[in-house]
Amino acid sequence: MKRFVTFTELVNSFRNRSGNALIYDRGGSICSMTYPELAAAIFEEAGNITKPAPEVILADHTPDAIIRLFAAVISGCSVVLADPDLPNEWAYQVVKMLPEPAAPEDRDDDEGYEGEILFATSGTTARSKIVRLTSGSLCASAWSGQSMLACGESDRILSMLPLSHVFGFVCTMLWGFAYGAEIALGRGARHLVEDALYFKPTILPVVPTLIVALMRFHALNPELRVVLVGAAPCSRETTASLSAAGIDVYFGYGLTETSSGIAITQDLDEPEALYPCPGADIRIEADGEVSVATPCMMKGYLGQPEMQEGARFMTGDLGSFDEKGRLHLSGRKKDVIITADGTKIYCPEYETELSQATGCPELALIMKNGHAALVSFGVDRDKVKEAVGEFNRGKMRSQQIYDLIEAEGPLPRTVTGKLKRYEIQEKYS
Repeated sequence: MKRFVTFTELVNSFRNRSGNALIYDRGGSICSMTYPELAAAIFEEAGNITKPAPEVILADHTPDAIIRLFAAVISGCSVVLADPDLPNEWAYQVVKMLPEPAAPEDRDDDEGYEGEILFATSGTTARSKIVRLTSGSLCASAWSGQSMLACGESDRILSMLPLSHVFGFVCTMLWGFAYGAEIALGRGARHLVEDALYFKPTILPVVPTLIVALMRFHALNPELRVVLVGAAPCSRETTASLSAAGIDVYFGYGLTETSSGIAITQDLDEPEALYPCPGADIRIEADGEVSVATPCMMKGYLGQPEMQEGARFMTGDLGSFDEKGRLHLSGRKKDVIITADGTKIYCPEYETELSQATGCPELALIMKNGHAALVSFGVDRDKVKEAVGEFNRGKMRSQQIYDLIEAEGPLPRTVTGKLKRYEIQEKYS
């Protein structure tokens, strides 16, 4: 199994492949582009880049965006990937911070000089950071995934997730390109619950909210054999329903900083038990936090010192290993608030219980004046007060919720549905 080192090497391999690299919709009809055709288009586009410079690419699901992305990186341009469906002022500000590429005569082309790819972190517990990834780290991630869950020429992977996020970039596109699968480019948000039946994938990478929606609308195609879930926890009920339908369910664990892949399911009867990917040195620190050293590691955060080779990254996730060496994740370290008397409260547990009691999903626990406070939106205040009163009766004083706050609107979330705790805490505390 080939492990590619650069995008140039990867795209060169397309020339000798058979089969389609891309299928996509155009005017209500499915069109295709073969691997040799995609390689030719990328290298032609790269040849038109005579003066490499940093650029923003709106990562929509079109052949043109994909061709431009690979051509720019191969030509030495650093690329900021932006979601075309979101405000992207930040991306253009980042481009202004990037240095101009080295002149050709100053490059060490023997080292495979290519541009970087920059992604914004989701910013659930802190302000978003800009992560500098390389084609090498991304290709290493694709290879790690292939080592644990193989795709091939007989597979069609449906790309519905944002390519501006590393899970979508690697698992719905790069992984398939590296190992010869056909990539179906989704038609956008308006067609999310239609595209699986339209494109008939065999592999579907998803976030939990998306797979739940597809199941609710009975929108999974009979050809589907694998669902790869990432970015957030998925309920056992959802997993059981997919398994009952004959679909293998894999959970993938990774971060933007690690180019996605760190660990993945191998035992299908226990998909939440994750095996480390090749080269991923995962460790549980004294406080329960997961740390990792991996060949897929980022170059560093923009504006900060570069990471040293072999450096460990503190993930912010809590976890443990079982007797088989499988990783079990238990939550985010920063999902824990510590009250003034030192009591630790795991926010998602409170939020889940109170959401069930009130019927309201728009709830978030924050720290205010040394105590736990509940922020809510879209539910009658008396109902929240009654639910919290009942909830508090079963808690020690130090564990109780002391304040109720009505939010001004829906709580801020990432594109994968996670609460942006930092923003909520900053606004309402």
